[in-house]
Amino acid sequence: MMKLRRLVYTSQTEVFFSKHDLLNLLYQSRACNSIAGITGVLIHRSNFFLQVIEGEQEAIGDLLGKLIKDTRHIKLKIVLDINTDSRLFSNWSMGCVDFNKVELSLIPELRIDLSDPEVIQELITRLPEVSSYLLPKIDL
Repeated sequence: MMKLRRLVYTSQTEVFFSKHDLLNLLYQSRACNSIAGITGVLIHRSNFFLQVIEGEQEAIGDLLGKLIKDTRHIKLKIVLDINTDSRLFSNWSMGCVDFNKVELSLIPELRIDLSDPEVIQELITRLPEVSSYLLPKIDL
């Protein structure tokens, strides 16, 4: 079995990111990710993002290069970069979760301030648990 790469990063936008902007980003991401064999989830709250991307080493490396050059991102920070045998989001070319939604309050003791590095670390640690809550709920 080929090793996969799971990369998790955080970033911000300098300008307000509307629901329309988010849908456009998802449309573009899903098309490109499907072709490249990349899966993952984009978590959004206000102008903060946390994204998990999973796929073959080269595909993730190529996508990371594009993300670094993307002017919509500021303060892009890689918070996890590991090899793995399995995907957390195998059915999502790019799922999206808006952390302003109420259903995420069902996850016990989950803090969702994506501007707080401590909260980001907690989310990363709890990714398998969080993914189980996210997977049944599809997109926006």
